[in-house]
Amino acid sequence: MVKPLLVGAEFGSKAVRAAGKLPGVDVLLARAIVATSSVVPEAAEVQLTGESSGLRSFQERAATVLFSANAGGAEKLLKRLDIDSIDDPAYLERLAARYIKLRHYTAALKMRQRAAQLEPGSAQRWIALARSLERADYGAVVHDSVAGLAEGTRARVDEARAALETAEKLEPGNAYVLYQRGRLEFEYGDAATGLDLMEQAATQAPDAEKWLAVASSYRKPHIADYDRSLRAYERALELKPASASALRGIVIMGCRADQDWARLWRSVRLFEAQKRRRKVQRLALVDALAPLFSPEVTDAQIDDAVTRLNRAQDGGLRLSWIATSLIVYRLHFARRFRDGFRLREGLAERTLAWLGTRSAGNARHRQKVLAALLYLGRNEEALSLIEPMPWEPKDKLEKERLQKMAVDAHLLTGDLQPYLDYSAQRQREVPLPGDDRMRRMIEGKRVAVVGPADTGDRLGEIIDAHDVVIRPRYIPEILSAQADQLGRRTDIAYFSGRDLGEFFEAAREAVDSGDLQLAIGRGLSAELYRDNAPEWLRFYRHDYSLCHHGAPLGIARIIYDVLQFNPSEVSAFNVDFYTGANVFSSGYRRGKDAALGPYSIVNEILLAHDLLFDFRLMNAFIATGRVTPHGVSAQVLALDAEHYIDKLEASPALQ
Repeated sequence: MVKPLLVGAEFGSKAVRAAGKLPGVDVLLARAIVATSSVVPEAAEVQLTGESSGLRSFQERAATVLFSANAGGAEKLLKRLDIDSIDDPAYLERLAARYIKLRHYTAALKMRQRAAQLEPGSAQRWIALARSLERADYGAVVHDSVAGLAEGTRARVDEARAALETAEKLEPGNAYVLYQRGRLEFEYGDAATGLDLMEQAATQAPDAEKWLAVASSYRKPHIADYDRSLRAYERALELKPASASALRGIVIMGCRADQDWARLWRSVRLFEAQKRRRKVQRLALVDALAPLFSPEVTDAQIDDAVTRLNRAQDGGLRLSWIATSLIVYRLHFARRFRDGFRLREGLAERTLAWLGTRSAGNARHRQKVLAALLYLGRNEEALSLIEPMPWEPKDKLEKERLQKMAVDAHLLTGDLQPYLDYSAQRQREVPLPGDDRMRRMIEGKRVAVVGPADTGDRLGEIIDAHDVVIRPRYIPEILSAQADQLGRRTDIAYFSGRDLGEFFEAAREAVDSGDLQLAIGRGLSAELYRDNAPEWLRFYRHDYSLCHHGAPLGIARIIYDVLQFNPSEVSAFNVDFYTGANVFSSGYRRGKDAALGPYSIVNEILLAHDLLFDFRLMNAFIATGRVTPHGVSAQVLALDAEHYIDKLEASPALQ
């Protein structure tokens, strides 16, 4: 379905752009696209009444593409509009829905304020107004999956809450109003209250959208309730068995939680049964692969499953992308990395065959294509699709996304300069707390990035001789006991989303005592500290954006962040890329989080990352001439890819 939509969008966009060049036609086109929305119900109306509308969903996607393609006409139309003189609230809402897609949030807010004024007895007007009030004022910093931390909007929480209270008075007991209240509270108020309200709404008027929102909320790093998230995703799949979002959530949460593989495969079967093409053969293959998901799978069962899967694919029978991803996870947890990586390469090939290189002016689509090409080692082909800029971006954010993808493509070839230039530009355009301090500490300096693995190296003195010492987490008691291995200093500590909350007070005390200069969290967590971030806390603005699967692992992510500040050298220590005896050195993680297994944070190594691509990315960093691995780190990175995979498959750390 996606490919026809993209091809249609490409041709539709070109037609609209061509027609829009004729004098006056661009504004007429913009008006016509808005007018087409009158034939379908509004989003809020559908949700309030509980009636579904497949036509509305299709029309929304089509109108979004065509309206965006005619951005010039949309701009001219907006300038000509006298919002205060429009007396049709439904027309105002159609306008607002279109201009939100172009990120004209202020104009959309005015339209919805006017619509609520005209029709104060309509709950859907107040719900729509509340949504716009969540994007009312500029000046905030938000996280974009490609561009990273960028300029964004700030919510008027009290006004949005008041608008929803008005809607509730007009529609007392309506589940959708309750859901919107819960969503607002979860994002901007009390998370527990918000979750409770959303779950009440999903129970009262069940639909897949509500349960997906509940599931997504439970999986946030500051909540991390994997069991409840898994159950909510399963509920969404029951209600909408063809939901790829629901199955994707089930797979990830199930692998994080109790790892009941048979349970996950049952959800796959339900999903695959919705597909009509070769349904009998498809379900027969699902059943034949079931032994792979037994609790104690044997090597013989794995061999048989891989053979069956390859034979089916050779015959043109393929399971869904998500089902194949679950097979990759199962193989990797069973330490069959070579088989898993081959399947993932096949998924990259499928991306290119399925989506092609047409992107219809869609930056996220181009990101997927580039990531697939880079995963397959087709670097020059990827560069040709992103540089020069493949189309004229419709706004500042899209331009930043396209620029970011280009510099990341260059970086994988060992070319650092575009990344340095882009990062300096972004630091000027969107100054972030802590960046000036980071630059003063890093620029022109020798930096040691020290991993958590027990590699057997004893390079503590060399580590401490660097100008700056950086580590993931901050655990000084480990350094005291293992100074010859790890060194003694920690100048900068990086934290994951879950770890930052746990170590916040310890980091504060370390900064106050002078033992730590800066703590750094992921950009994904920045929103949680938007109102109370201390001066010693920095959030890094962007990750490497062209990973085919997940994001870079911790050490690669740290080095990527550090490189943007132009150090003279970055040295990597105590990281064996999971080829050693243990995942972590003694005391770094305890209990279930010390090794792979149900509910362990270590599972993220295989779920949210790709070890083979990380290996390539680290070697690209070395190729820049700025990164030097030491000890075991150097030995592992000197391997070729095949021998690295051999090391992974024999690794005691990943048992």
